[in-house]
Amino acid sequence: MKGKNRVLWTVGLLTLCGGLLVAQPSFGQSGQKVVIPFDFESRFDNGRYGQMVGEMIWQKLHREGGFLIPDSMTDVRDFCEMNGIKVGPETPLEKVRDIVKSGFDADIAIWGSVERAPGHSTDVYDLVIKCVDFSTPTPTVIYEKSARTNSVSEIPHLYVQQLLDALYGRQPGSPPPPDPIAEENWKKNPNLIIGGDFERAINGVPVGWEDRAGQDREPLGRLVAWVPEPGNPQNHVIRFTFDRGVGDSTGVMYYSLPFQVQEGATYRFQCRWRSNGPAVKVFIKCYAEMPSEYRVESPGTGSRTGAKMPGVSSATNRVNSSTGRRAAYPDWSQMRECYRSQQNLKGPLNTWNIHTEDFTPRHTQYTPTWGRVMLYAYLGEGTVEFDDIVIKQIIPPSPGEGKKDPRRSLASGVTLKEMEERERASRSDAAQGPPPMSPQRSSSGSR
Repeated sequence: MKGKNRVLWTVGLLTLCGGLLVAQPSFGQSGQKVVIPFDFESRFDNGRYGQMVGEMIWQKLHREGGFLIPDSMTDVRDFCEMNGIKVGPETPLEKVRDIVKSGFDADIAIWGSVERAPGHSTDVYDLVIKCVDFSTPTPTVIYEKSARTNSVSEIPHLYVQQLLDALYGRQPGSPPPPDPIAEENWKKNPNLIIGGDFERAINGVPVGWEDRAGQDREPLGRLVAWVPEPGNPQNHVIRFTFDRGVGDSTGVMYYSLPFQVQEGATYRFQCRWRSNGPAVKVFIKCYAEMPSEYRVESPGTGSRTGAKMPGVSSATNRVNSSTGRRAAYPDWSQMRECYRSQQNLKGPLNTWNIHTEDFTPRHTQYTPTWGRVMLYAYLGEGTVEFDDIVIKQIIPPSPGEGKKDPRRSLASGVTLKEMEERERASRSDAAQGPPPMSPQRSSSGSR
């Protein structure tokens, strides 16, 4: 389970169901209420879209915290399947109460249905959402809604958001409450960015950062330089300096060296920055291993490396300033970007600003394992400075994070396996050729 005090999905009491002994989830005493989100009913596609809605609600509860929830929707799904449990909008409250209290030893249930609206092929759905607290003798309805959507985006951004506002007892549009686990981890966990404070450098190259910058991968010193902070020479910063020709075309970029990430974990990025005019962004790019014969750039030097060459440039194996050990980087010629967090930095000019934003690396087909920070400035001419780059893991991934059916995108409900099966069926039908034509009758009726 997820929450302030993490309670694992353990084998507790045994429930006799249909002649089978089935493991029942057991919970510790934490003082927090336990919420069970169920897969929504979706008969039009045999439950696929309903599972996506249930998974989305679990992810939002996981991100906001404040309640105990299962380690993954797979745990709920497996328990329901083993016990023959089906919860839909027509299920009586007393039956749902018995499932939640006796089956899950929980307090609150979220369930419902999402069905394609008659006469519509896409986007328009008939949605039912129910959220009920069964912790008291008389069930308390927290949220109940039946609606026909005008677009599919209304489900997460309107109705599920209304559900969360009601569950957390806040005014609509209010920010989610701070997650105590995330805040504690933000205080105590290590910074994944080696040399994020830019205080150490070797021959003018900050430890933990590349020795080249810009679209043309030129050495540090012109577009990007490691310099003392004006007025505070004991502190060092990274300074971008460029003219309008560069700012209005490619802009200027500068990469950190790679750091390891876990798919499904939540990370927090923070930096100090200031600009006298140009726009500023930060990209956190995450990568997965995808073997290829193409040549790609090795982080650290900007040199081109063939896929068959072992490892990457020795410049990427810099000493870790906190441990004194050399970081073991992957063969970067085999790594491809599969996730990107774009963070738009906003603040007044000519003063230090602090930007903080969370992100969660995830991909439907590949598993991101490494990340890099890309500092970026563009538009017009001027100077931009960065300092104190921090990335920390604030919420670990759930145990069920790796249990996924690969899909082309997060928006697709069709798995790669289903696409392959359809392709094989299509090729098989084509190979069989068209069906034989039936004999035609002549105008006289003879054959």
